[in-house]
Amino acid sequence: MTQVTESIRATAMEDFHRNRAAISQNEVDYEVTVNILGLPAAEFTVDPDAVRVTSARIDVLAAWFFAKGGTVTRSDTGFGVAVWTLATNAGADEGYTGCRVLVTVPVPVSGWVPCEVSEAVKAA
Repeated sequence: MTQVTESIRATAMEDFHRNRAAISQNEVDYEVTVNILGLPAAEFTVDPDAVRVTSARIDVLAAWFFAKGGTVTRSDTGFGVAVWTLATNAGADEGYTGCRVLVTVPVPVSGWVPCEVSEAVKAA
């Protein structure tokens, strides 16, 4: 192998290990936050840059919002469904900011959303 090929391989391995470490840390941040704060269980995917939580229940988003705060957005799909997303951070200890957490929930346009959550969209 050439020196260039070895360098590319070494860089790729460093990137791989860095991403694996970030994923592991994000998963720990998320799991600790859920367990300590008693947040509801939901499907989630862990990536190097964030944990993405998806649920069909608005109470999952609301629980995260009440516990952690964050920015709420609402996107209309045009098919009678709005997609609500909370961008927040994990972390159960005062002063600790964990990984980024995105909680996404589809809700029928006529469906119930806690007023604190819907008002957060208007305030943004």
